[in-house]
Order: sequence, then structure tokens, then C-alpha cells
Amino acid sequence: MVSLPGTGETVSGFTVTELGFIHMLGARTVEFYHARSGARLLFIQNDDPELGFNLIYRTPQFDETDTNHILEHLLLSSCRKYPSRDIFFDMDSKSYSTFMNGLTDNTYTCYPICTLSQEQLIKLMDVYLCCMEEPDALKERNFYLREALRLELEDPEGPLSMQGTVLSEDWGHLTDLQENADSFTAKALYPGLPSSNLLGRLHLHYRELTFELVKEAFNRCYDYSNCLMVLYGDMDYRAVLEFLDREHLSHYTGTHRSLLSAMDQTPVPGKRSLTAESPAYSDSPREQASIIDYAIDLTGSSQEELIYWDLFTDILDSDTSPWHRCAREAGINNVMEVYLDLLLPDPSLRFRLRNGDDEQKEEFCRTIQSALQEISAHGVAHELYQAAMKENRLSDALTREGSHLGFNISEEIGRYWSQTGKTDYFQLYETASRRFAGDNSQDILKMLASRALTPETSAVIVTVPCPGMAEALEEEKEQYLKETLDSMSMDERRRLCKDTESFRQWNSLDWGNMDFLIHPKDLPAPGPGAPFQKREFGTITSYTAPTSVDAVGSYQIYFDLSLIPRDELKFLSLYQMLLTELDTSRYTVEQQKTLEQEYLHDCTFDELYLDSAAGADSRPMMTVFWYGLTADFAESLDFLLDIMGGGEYDDIPTILRILEKYLPDYDLSRADMASSLSFSLAEGYIRQECRFRNLLNSQDVYYFLKDVASKLREEPEYAGKVTDTLRHISTAILSGSRFTFMASANPDALGEVEQEAIRQLGMLGRDYDTRLEREHDTKQSDTARPTANKDSCHTTQARYTAFILPPQKQKLAICVDAPAQETRMMGDFRGNPGFKGRHLPFLMACADKYLKPAIRYQGGAYDSGIDFYIPAGYFTLWSTADPEVGSTLELFSNTGKALMDISLTQQDLDGYILSAYAQALPPAGTLNNRMRYMRRAMAGIDTDQINFMIADIKNARLEHQAEASQIIHDLLEQGPIVTVGNERAIQRSAGCFDEIIVYRP
Repeated sequence: MVSLPGTGETVSGFTVTELGFIHMLGARTVEFYHARSGARLLFIQNDDPELGFNLIYRTPQFDETDTNHILEHLLLSSCRKYPSRDIFFDMDSKSYSTFMNGLTDNTYTCYPICTLSQEQLIKLMDVYLCCMEEPDALKERNFYLREALRLELEDPEGPLSMQGTVLSEDWGHLTDLQENADSFTAKALYPGLPSSNLLGRLHLHYRELTFELVKEAFNRCYDYSNCLMVLYGDMDYRAVLEFLDREHLSHYTGTHRSLLSAMDQTPVPGKRSLTAESPAYSDSPREQASIIDYAIDLTGSSQEELIYWDLFTDILDSDTSPWHRCAREAGINNVMEVYLDLLLPDPSLRFRLRNGDDEQKEEFCRTIQSALQEISAHGVAHELYQAAMKENRLSDALTREGSHLGFNISEEIGRYWSQTGKTDYFQLYETASRRFAGDNSQDILKMLASRALTPETSAVIVTVPCPGMAEALEEEKEQYLKETLDSMSMDERRRLCKDTESFRQWNSLDWGNMDFLIHPKDLPAPGPGAPFQKREFGTITSYTAPTSVDAVGSYQIYFDLSLIPRDELKFLSLYQMLLTELDTSRYTVEQQKTLEQEYLHDCTFDELYLDSAAGADSRPMMTVFWYGLTADFAESLDFLLDIMGGGEYDDIPTILRILEKYLPDYDLSRADMASSLSFSLAEGYIRQECRFRNLLNSQDVYYFLKDVASKLREEPEYAGKVTDTLRHISTAILSGSRFTFMASANPDALGEVEQEAIRQLGMLGRDYDTRLEREHDTKQSDTARPTANKDSCHTTQARYTAFILPPQKQKLAICVDAPAQETRMMGDFRGNPGFKGRHLPFLMACADKYLKPAIRYQGGAYDSGIDFYIPAGYFTLWSTADPEVGSTLELFSNTGKALMDISLTQQDLDGYILSAYAQALPPAGTLNNRMRYMRRAMAGIDTDQINFMIADIKNARLEHQAEASQIIHDLLEQGPIVTVGNERAIQRSAGCFDEIIVYRP
């Protein structure tokens, strides 16, 4: 890596002001100050090949018209040097970037870029900086009309409509209960202060927004003296600094417009209480559906103390903490959380109860006070503290496993800088963490609890869903448009009709810019798959991959589900829900919660049913993944197997309590589920693996769990069936019939990890064989005939081979509690020899030149595009926060044919090659990268074939356009389309679907 300068040294106008080190990143840091422009720059140097740049401005929210968010969109539209209809999407669709975005938060706006090419990074940086310096959007009003808000009128008699990209995005959050609760809490805690203003509220303040307000926000915030630049990774920083100074910063004299003082606010002392209504649709539940927040202002805390508060919340949030214990003793059976909120200029401590009712407010607050009093007097249990510290240590050790760290790290620094003017967040975090883990830890905890008991400013807020309020707000918007039209003279209406037509003509123009391209010939060849070893140990298959990561490993086990009859699989969600919620013969629930925190970091359960390419692994399976210290592996696996097999399933009162507590989380009718639901259902049409997962996590499972809870309350004899079924599931899963184990760790520890896994998993068959024989002697499936397990030494075990997944309609719509739509359409190219890597850049062209203009710019959706996943073998067309249904489906269906009419140059295609190549080779952390290749091998996916397709991307030429058009069209004709969203909008286009399903809570 390039050597770094010393304190006081100047490089291309940048003077070094501070040096540092971030251990969790293996990085050295240099903070620079550019005297002429007033800009600050932080360089984080390590060996990460994914380079990052982030341009961050301090942007306080002075109202709720979402001007900063709108400005983020406008500035990346066009500029003098790079004129375009939308330069951001030019870059996004035609550059070798692994991550690119513009993001607005409550105190800052940032513009991040990540790429594996320094040449590409500098070119994209130039576009971003030019957009900040000379944006066309502040001169051409049409950009504002497109991105923010516009009124449209086609006929003088009406109707009048309202459109805008940011408006569509914000309106999509109309029924977001948690976002609305955040807003009500901010207003109660900080009345009259900027901290009470949250972004994303234009859907409630569209009457107040003007172009002039947006211009004022630009003039207030966008100066280099009010910005921080962050560079990240293994780059020639001197070349980058020289570029920044020469091309940009040396031409501007800073006006010292830091706006740091705008973050200094003094909340009004006092205890406040508020009950507020959140918009919901008429059929939404009101009972057991509210959010209760207790918020404590922490203004005046030092930055180190805020880190202590954050670590304190990790302890309080544990199920074994005094707070959760007090809640259980008080009969509170709700999901609760506590967190440090640093997104506003004023920090606060937030306690939250979900799926509650207003009458729980007082008891909820009493549990908080009781817990804080206990901690202030006695601290916390040593076991709880140690588990939290180990979890924190693991989280820090795994930081480099994340992708796009040039963005993720700089975003955290940018938030901290926007409120303090400093960049040493991670250095301070590491110092504070060490002190918090030191000998005085209990004293720190007692001090924090004491302070939380006597806050100067606090608030209790109950956010209640109000059924029918969403329709009322929609009608209010329509009434506003009607009154606005009625107030206009005929001349004003004709003028607006003309303006509407003029805007649409401007908006339909296809003009862009590609002056930021690098040449595709410079793209690196795809690398070979990471090495791993596959070995067989009786009925256990082991995959192991060595890594250079010290002390930490990643682990995954695949358990066979084919011993469970079909009618019992619907209990699998209940089985997973109860893990660590029931005592075992070895551990109480409280002990399990502590050990889970200590040993099973980021533990996740999933289901899959690989297709025939997986050979013998094509069977129903449940998989468990976790990270942990390699030194703790034996204990972690032993603990995992105990909780999976040792639960006291006859503890019906606890089972009922857990069911009632978590049941609302299984309801897929929530608006925030629409995006993931549309994707998973579309994928389920073409992939057995996902259809199986959907089956076990469907809305029908939610209804089933509700029914189980009801029967346990009303039919005492039903308890026996639940107990027997859960016992059989745990027995079957841990029968020892067939296991697959995967691990990635340092080679010094990997052998011992594998040996221990084989030892413990090998014992399961012997421990459970007798029990399994007894259960299968007395129980047979109603849905399939069990057969002998011929590939296992346990020949008495019955395997249910006749598992047939139910079919899914090709064109499906799901109605949920959402104001807009999420739509996905997929093309399946797995096993299709006609589809080649050279066709992928043409998908990027379709997204950029066909879908985005029609759906985002003209259709009013927040966004749309096309993604592809080579290992999974499909591409997906998508739109999000989309007010349309029928027109979007028609556009999607015609994508292949439309490609024939798209005018492309080879330069255009070169840009799409760059974008496709970046999407085809996503960066990953060392552990995750190794696990990825082992999972592919298990699924029968050939990495060499993937690399062959990736390498072929660079072969795309204009003469391939016709064949790409035809095969894309053919694949989409056979592929699924799924829309999830607003019932009224979907029913208006009912003829587009083979089936419409209405989800009800």
C-alpha cells in the first residue's frame, strides 16, 4: 500500500490534521483539510480492493417538505459538464460500479460510490462533484417537476392529478406504523425544534412544497466548507487528491457554511405524553396493533457516553436483562426493543413495545423504571454482561465480512461528523468499548441507569393504527386536487394542459451522457472459485474451506426434513419460534438466551428443497447458519443441538404465550412485506427451493398458527397433539439420517472444527434411533406412504418421498395493506443454452432506455429496473412504490420486443457491459465468499460455467441485439409476474392476473 503523509504535511492542497488507526478494519486513517475550499477529507487505507468514495453534506431538516431528499434527486439529474436526462442512472446503468446511490438522512445527505477500479472511481467522482457545483436542476424546472411534485391536466375539465418521484416514495410509507411512530415520538420529545422534523413526510405536506424552498435548501447546505469527503480502500490516494484539487476544490473558496451550529438545540424540559393515530386501511386490525414508545432525551451526553449508551442498550435488549424480566413478571407478552437513536440532531434513548394496546402504557413504563432502579443499585448479572461483550467482540471482528464498506463505514462516520464536526468515530468507539469492557463496567452501567431514571426531557407516545384513515387521506388528496381545479380559471386550466404536454414531451426525450466510461477491455477476468474440501463421514457430508480470518468462523448445517410427513411440516414455524423459548433438561430459558448471545452470532434458520441438479441433496431440508469464535465451536454446536432437541414441548402455557407474542410478525399482509413478498413469490414460480420456502412461510401458515393459538386456549385436548407433533419434528430433524456440515475458518482451527462437528452430529443417530423407531411404529402420514431409508444406516427410519409442491399461478396478485405496488417479473435462463452472458448487457439497456423512462419518469413509480443472478439462473424486472398496475405489467411483458426498437451505439453497449460485469461479480467478505462456493457445489451449480457466462459479457456486440431481444421475449413469456399491493388498484386491473389473493390479518 502507498505510504501515508505525516501530520502537518500538505498533499495537493490538502493538509494532514490527524492520523489514526481502526483495528476492526485493519486500516490507517488520515484526516485532511483543504484550506482554499474549506472541505475536509478522511482517507481510510487498508487492503480492501473494493474502493469507496462518499461525498457528505450536513443537511438539517428545517421542515417536513422533504426538500433535502428532493435535492438529492435533483442534483444527480444533470450538470453543465455532464448534461443528461438523469446522469445518476446513466452512471448506475453504464459504469463499473459495485455500489452507487444518493441517500438522505435527518442530519446529512451523502453520495457514495464503490468500485473495483480506481480509474472508474475518479471518473464517477468527477460527475458527482460537477453535479454539486453546477446542477442543471436549479435552472431547469422540469427536473423539479419530475423528481419532486407536479400537477398534471390533460383536459380543461379534469381530472387534475399529482405526480412526482419523491412524492411516490413518501406516499408508499403512508401506512408504515413504525415510521409514523418515529415521527410522533420526535414531535413529542422535541416540539418546535428541527429534531422534530423527519424526512420522508412529503405525502403529508405536499401543499407546502415549492421549488423556491428546494433552492433555499441548496444555497444553505451545498458548499465545500459544509462537506466531508471519505476515501476508502487500497488506492493511490495521492493521485485522487491531486485530481480533487486540480479539477474541483482549488476553484472554490469556502464560505464557512458548516451548519454545525444548527445541530445545537436545547430541548424543552418536561415529561410529555401523546396518543396519535397512524393511517391504516379500513380492514386493518386496531386491537393489539399499536406501538408504545418511551423516549429519553440524551442531549448533553459526550460522544463517548453515547457509545456507552449504545452498548448499554445491547444489554438491556437481551431477553435475560432485568427489563425483559420485569416485563414478563408484569404480564407483558409483547415484542420489545430498546435502542439509541442517533439519527436526529438530538440523541435519545428509545424503549419500544410493538403489537400492543393503549392500556399497556403505564405498566410498560413501570417495567422500565423498575429495571433501571435495579441496575442503578446492583448492575447486571455477570453472565449477561459477558455474553453481550462477546457478541459485540464478534460483531466487530466480522466487520470486514460486509460488502460496500466504503459506503457503510463512511455513512456511520458521516452521521457522526454531521453532528460533531469530527471524523474519529471508530477510534473513539474502539477506545470506549475497551473501557466499557474494563474493570469499571458495572459502575458505568449503574451511572447510566441512574441518569435514565431522572431525565430532564422524556415522552411517552402511543401510536395507534386508525382503520379507514388511509382511505381518508387518499380522498383528502383527491379533494385537494378537485378544489384546486375548481379554483382555476379556464385560461389557467388551458395553460396547465399546455404545460403538462410540454413537460411530457421533455420527459420523453432520450438524452444522456457517457463521458465517465472506462474501457471494457480493462475489466478483470473472473477469478476461480475459492478452494474447499468435501468429505463423507458415513451419513454426514462435510465441506470445509480455509480462510485467512483469525479467531472467527462461519458454520452451516443442513438437516433432513424428509422424515417429517407433509401435514406436520406446517408446525415447523412453531418449532423454530420456540427455540430458546422453552426450558430443556440442561438449560433454563434464561440460560439459553445468554448462551445464544454468546455462541450463536447472527444465527438464522431457513428451509430449502434443492432441485434435481443437487442429486442426493435434492430433498426437503432445514438449514442453520451462524458465526462464532473458533475456540467456542464445540460449545456452540452442543448448545445448538440441545435447544433443537430438548425443548419441553408439554409446557403449553409457555407455548401459547410465545405464539401470542410473535404471531403478528408472521402476518404477510403488512405493507412493509410487499417488496420481499413479490420477489419470493415470483422466484417460487420458477425455483423449487423458493417455492418450498414460501410454502412453509406463507400467509396460510400465519392463519394456521392463529388457529393453533385459538385451539390451545379453547380445546384442552388439542395440547397433546401439539406436544406430540413438536416432539416428532425435533426427533426427525435430529435423527442423524443425513447431515451436511459447512465451515470456513482459519486452517489452524478448521480441522478441529470439522472433527468436533462429525463427532457431535454422529452421536445424534445413536441417541435418537430408538425414539424414532417408536414414533414411526405408531404414526403414519395421511399424505404419503413412508418408505425405507435405503441410503442410511438407520434402515428403520421412514422417509416421505411423495412430497409434491403445490403449483403456483403464473400471473399472481396479492392484496395487502399498502398504498402502492411492488411488481416483479422473471425470466428463467437456467439450463437454456441459447441465453449467454453477452445478452446480459442488453437487459441493462432495456432497464435504462425502456423501463425506467416509462415507469419511473412517466408512470410515477419511485423506481424500476432489471437485476440478474447468474448462479440462480434468472433475471428479474421490478418496480417499487408504483401507483400503476396494468400499464406496468404491459411494459414488462413487452420488454423483449421493445429491445429491438432501442437505438444503441457500441459506446452505449460498452457502458452496459461495465454495469452487467459489476453486477455479475459482487464483492463479498472472506468467510462469506468461501461459504458461497461450498453452497454452490452442494446445489450442483458449476462455478466454471458461471465464470464462462461472466467472461462472455465482454463479448456483447450490436449484432447480438436481435437474438437478445428474441430470447428475452421468450423467457418472459414463460416467466412469472407477481404484483403485491393496494387492493383497489389491483382489482382495477384484475384481467391481468390468473389469480388474485387478498391477505387478511
